[in-house]
Amino acid sequence: MKNLHPYTKLVLSFLVSGLSVLLDQPLSLGLLALFSLGLFLLSRPEGRILKTHLFLALTTVWGIMISQGLFYQDYPRTVLFCLLPPGEHFSGLCFIKEGFSYGLIQSLRLLAALSAGLYLVTSTSRELFFRAVAALPLPRGLTLMAVSAVRFLPAVAENLRLVRQALRLRGYRPLRHGLLHTLRTELSVFYPLISLAVRQSRILADALLTRGFDPLSPGRKLFLPPWPTREKWLSAALLLLGLAVLAVKILFWLYLQEVFYAPTLRPLYALVRNYL
Repeated sequence: MKNLHPYTKLVLSFLVSGLSVLLDQPLSLGLLALFSLGLFLLSRPEGRILKTHLFLALTTVWGIMISQGLFYQDYPRTVLFCLLPPGEHFSGLCFIKEGFSYGLIQSLRLLAALSAGLYLVTSTSRELFFRAVAALPLPRGLTLMAVSAVRFLPAVAENLRLVRQALRLRGYRPLRHGLLHTLRTELSVFYPLISLAVRQSRILADALLTRGFDPLSPGRKLFLPPWPTREKWLSAALLLLGLAVLAVKILFWLYLQEVFYAPTLRPLYALVRNYL
C-alpha cells in the first residue's frame, strides 16, 4: 500500500472521506473505519506515527462517545446510569444509551477520515506529493497551500517532541501532581507551537512575496511517475462505488421527503435503511 501511485492514494482518501459523510449505520461505518485503518497499517508507519494515531483515535472515540452519552438532549432517551441523580431543581447527569450510539457513529466517521489522512500523508514523500498535486488542473494557490500544510506537519511533530522532551528534562511526569496540573501543563504546550507556526507562516509568506509568486500563474510541469493502468482501473471502480452510494442515498432521501417514490425500488430503500 505504501508504493501506490499518489493519485491512487488521493482517490482512496477521497472515497473514505466521502463515505464517512454518506454512511449512517454503525456496521457500515465500522467496516469503513477498519478498511481505512488497514490502509494505514499496511503502509508500515513508524512507531511514533502509530503512537500519534493511537492517541488521536482514543481521544476522538472515547471523548465523543462519553460526551454525547452524558449530554444528549434529543428523544427518546434511555438512561443507563446516573453520575449525579436528578433533584428538585436539577435534571441530573445521566448516561444516555441513544447519545452513546450517536457518539459512536460520529467517532467512527472521524476515525475513518483520520486514518485515511494519515495514510496519505505518511506513506507519500513530500516531494512526490508536491509533484502530484502540482500536476493537477487546479489553481496554483490551492496546490501551494495543500503542499505547504503537508510539508509543515513533520516540522510541527518534531517541535512537539522537543517541547515534551524539555518538559521531561525539567522533571515533568503526567499525573504526578494531579489531573488538574497535568491538563494545565499539556495545554500550555500548544502556546509555543502556535507561536512558532505563526512565525513560520509569516516567513513563508514574505519569501513568496519577495520572489514574485503569482497564485494565478500556471504551475510548472514537474516529473511525475506514470500512473499504472491497473491502479487507474481500480481508482475508477472506487469512484464509481462512491457515486453509486451517493445516488442511492439521494433516492432514499427523496423517498423520505415524499418527493419521489417508486415501488420497484423498495429493496433498494431497505438496503439503504438497514446497511447504509
